[in-house]
Amino acid sequence: MKWLPWGVAGLGWLLFLAWPADGRTARQKIYRQPAYISNAYLSDRIAQKGENVQPLSVVKALQANSNGVLGYFVLDVVLTVNGQHRLKVDILDDSGRAKAALQFPPVQVQEKDELPMYTAAGAISGEMEPGLWFFKVYDQVNKEEWKAVGIFGFMVMDPKKE
Repeated sequence: MKWLPWGVAGLGWLLFLAWPADGRTARQKIYRQPAYISNAYLSDRIAQKGENVQPLSVVKALQANSNGVLGYFVLDVVLTVNGQHRLKVDILDDSGRAKAALQFPPVQVQEKDELPMYTAAGAISGEMEPGLWFFKVYDQVNKEEWKAVGIFGFMVMDPKKE
């Protein structure tokens, strides 16, 4: 059994090399982003019970030039990094100019066996011209830099032409 001490030492080095040196857990090293969008869609009605948001409908487009709330942008997000996440969405016109933004309350994520799923919904109001609009989603973890985690295109339709 002359190889036993070398085998134990080799196993020790393997564990040392496999452990993340930058303080992140193994799960956090697997994913390249702090959050992933699993679903993004528009709804014209939502219900909220406590902290849970439930869309009551899904629509393919918003109506242009409506008064009040045009609809809701709903995100289902998988959070892959421990800490406090803050999500925001920049609403861009077809030229890429920011026209509005949605801010969401912070969410705290702790190490668990499962990846936490978070649903956020933001009301969209104001005058929007017909055409393609972009919703660019950002995540900020523990007040570090904002990272873009997704961009989506949605249509705003002229109600007279639909």
